[in-house]
Amino acid sequence: MRIFWTEVRRSPLRWLFPVLVCIDLAALFGRNTYWIGVWPQASAAAQIPSLFFGPALAASAAWAAGRAHRYSFAEQFRASALPSWRPEIALLACTLAYGMLAYGVGVAAAAVVSLPDAGPGFLWPGYVLLGMGNVVGCTAVGHAIGRWSRSAFMAPVCCGIGVFVLLGLFGQSLGLFVLSGHPQVEVVDSALATRLMLAVAITGLALLVPLAAAKGTKRWRSGIMPRLAAAGICVGLVVVTYEIALGASLQTERAAPAEPLCSGGTPRVCVWPEDRKYLPELEKMANRLASLPSDRFKVPATFMESGLGEDKYAGFQIIEGSMWSVSPNMASSVLQETVKPYCPAANQAAEDRQMRAIFELTTWLEAWANGAGQPASVGGGPPGVDLRQVGALIKQPEATQFQWAKQRIDQINGTPCA
Repeated sequence: MRIFWTEVRRSPLRWLFPVLVCIDLAALFGRNTYWIGVWPQASAAAQIPSLFFGPALAASAAWAAGRAHRYSFAEQFRASALPSWRPEIALLACTLAYGMLAYGVGVAAAAVVSLPDAGPGFLWPGYVLLGMGNVVGCTAVGHAIGRWSRSAFMAPVCCGIGVFVLLGLFGQSLGLFVLSGHPQVEVVDSALATRLMLAVAITGLALLVPLAAAKGTKRWRSGIMPRLAAAGICVGLVVVTYEIALGASLQTERAAPAEPLCSGGTPRVCVWPEDRKYLPELEKMANRLASLPSDRFKVPATFMESGLGEDKYAGFQIIEGSMWSVSPNMASSVLQETVKPYCPAANQAAEDRQMRAIFELTTWLEAWANGAGQPASVGGGPPGVDLRQVGALIKQPEATQFQWAKQRIDQINGTPCA
């Protein structure tokens, strides 16, 4: 422990620690903050900085590990009375301590800002551990490169860039990080374990490479043992990587709760308990749809989030906290109750008119549910629908809108089937 605390006091990372914290917090809060107040989303958001923070930490680890070369300490380490693995472990442990502390600041920040709105529960450990695995793996890679290379500046730069590129290219496909944490899914324990084993294997290899390369040490004079251990870890590394690439997905569907969280009144809106912060706005949207003339529109008694109910794929999804992402499902549910069941028209011209009427009416119902037209931040729309026209229509008197909607309903219901 004395060697470890000596490294902590003398490590160059003590000067870089504020920079690492700033990178972590910038990656956490510098993007869409929809995750605040939803525990699984906040947990996933807390590990996303590992995509940016990890490469920076790898570069820092390479710089810190290269100190032995820069100050000609390598021979002193070999000639020391202490086993060579002790200062090696102390150096890597010190770097990991700074990295984990910086990562922990981001995790704590995600928890603190979510507490007021998230309700019962806390951060999901699976996502947090996934980010920790990235921190450990990136640190180990940087440490190994720093101990191997004699370059003071090129090694950290190339290490940081290389790790960032590799994570960007393969990280998501291999499940080394996730971009969101919907309450409908959870982390698979076995898949998480293999990714943590990958980080441990990289760490073991990073520790053994300098020992295997050392000559004439008092501890392992022949160098055979560290070489054999390094070879064994390499085999394990290949096996774990193969399992990650071809094994089960990192996330799997969760079982629906016995009692979802639902609004009062009719129509009801039911969501996963973790999405409780969205319920007031969703209830307003349902009430807006319920305010439509009952002689022309029929509104379902319940709107359910995806994963709930008998058909778990039929409900709405909340994508990045956007209420507009919910409205297509709500609008389609109203339309199914209001017009006749869809059937192909007798000819192509009638089919085109019917589809256009369906698309226009659905888009107007979405705007009605939100009380506004499609926001500029949302791209795309149904083919052949003038979104600006619908956006302007939603600002017209209700009588004008209902007359416009009645024409579309009549067009749909009056189209003869083939």
